[in-house]
Amino acid sequence: MAAAAELSRGAVAAMSRMEQGLRPVLQVTDVRPAAGRYLVALFDGTKSGQGVLVASMAHLVRARAIRAGTIIRVLDYLCIDTSLTPIAALSPYKCKWTIKARVTAKSGLQHLSNDRGEAKFFDFDLLDEQGGEMLAKCFSSAAEKFYGLIEVDKVYLISRGLVKPAQEPFNSDYELALDASASVEGSSPVHAASGANQRLSRAISAH
Repeated sequence: MAAAAELSRGAVAAMSRMEQGLRPVLQVTDVRPAAGRYLVALFDGTKSGQGVLVASMAHLVRARAIRAGTIIRVLDYLCIDTSLTPIAALSPYKCKWTIKARVTAKSGLQHLSNDRGEAKFFDFDLLDEQGGEMLAKCFSSAAEKFYGLIEVDKVYLISRGLVKPAQEPFNSDYELALDASASVEGSSPVHAASGANQRLSRAISAH
């Protein structure tokens, strides 16, 4: 990792507050595909953040000019996020990072019966700002807790769910299972695929 003295300490926090006029030197710590673009994790010597590289800069990743370990100077950006996890970046684990997504569809409340008794169930589709999609499922007490809260076209912050391989065909390899311990909170609108609040800059260059 680059010496902290070479990096613009405090820049990630400043970028997350949407401060303008910055030209920080940061280190790329991870690059991965995300809904047709690239999710870039950056470190300023003290704090990490992430954003989505605009499509016009994707050739720099393919040419390995931007990769893990690269030192870059950010010339322009909209915002860098330090808390939200894009759906496309999720892998199977207990979800402690928060997902912000819009509900695009919701099933009715269903009553299931098996050898263990009766249970309630519903599911809903999620779409985040990067265009990532995921199916969320709620059973039993979670179905009772969240069915009245979840509304189509509303935006929610969701955490403490279990991310696991999808059991049925969908636009994601994974699905989100919520139990009664999950957190679901209403939030401000999300603009799918526009990346307006989490997109990294239009002009990022190798330093």
